[in-house]
Amino acid sequence: MNSKLFQFLVNLILILSWQIPVNAQSETILEEIDRTGLLKVGIREDAVPFGYRDLNNNLAGVCLDFIYVLRERVKERLNKEVILVKLYKSTLFNRFELVSDGIIYLECGPNTIRQVSDYKITFSTSFFLTGTQFLINKNNQKNINPNSNLANINIGVLANTSNQQLIEAKYPSANLVEFQGITGRFRGIQALQGEKVDAFASDSILLIGEAILQGLNFGRDYILVPKVPLDCEEYGLIIPDDDLQWKKFVNSVVKDAQSRKTFKKWFGEVLPEIEAIENFCHSQINQNQE
Repeated sequence: MNSKLFQFLVNLILILSWQIPVNAQSETILEEIDRTGLLKVGIREDAVPFGYRDLNNNLAGVCLDFIYVLRERVKERLNKEVILVKLYKSTLFNRFELVSDGIIYLECGPNTIRQVSDYKITFSTSFFLTGTQFLINKNNQKNINPNSNLANINIGVLANTSNQQLIEAKYPSANLVEFQGITGRFRGIQALQGEKVDAFASDSILLIGEAILQGLNFGRDYILVPKVPLDCEEYGLIIPDDDLQWKKFVNSVVKDAQSRKTFKKWFGEVLPEIEAIENFCHSQINQNQE
């Protein structure tokens, strides 16, 4: 091949390879939705009441209803009659990658707002407050004192979670029993019922939701201890970190009156417990900001 022709082809390839990502990156998420008519989101199937499979194996939860509100607001913003929602199954292990790699525009679930340096993600404004507590059988309450070191107490935890890190640090003398995978919390609470563990530690709202789904008599036979959580966490939606327009739009939908009504509908059954936790955590956050 002629050397000049070869050099021309190499330069052409380099120019094209440089231009393609720049052009793709210049399109905002709202522009892409406008062009494709698709709203791509991720929802968990193992996090009651945010996203889960009900007894008929149908997808249900707060996030599914929130995505409906989000779609309606997107239609209004883009002046579109039809926007299709494409759902992706997110998990504890792939939720950041799905957003960071541009596969989805948003992931809805119990995601603690924090710094995640390994991925190109950020979080929306907070839409829920919760904290770490223990679910226990009320008959075992005298043996489980969260103010002690819980030595030799068998505590179930979901592996690779902030709950596990907290319990390991706060109760090094306890026996931690790890539960893995998307069915980990379900199996952990079953182990509690079968007295294979003395307590199961997780976020309060997730413990309440799973206990109710499994038919436990929550508040009577099974309770949360301590009365106030061991820590406080704010939940946010996972979104890309390079689209400020999308972040502002999502935040506006989170604060939307219809979204608030959706959250209240799902949490209404256990509203007193949730309100007590939220009030405590609000006071803690305010103290830390002073």
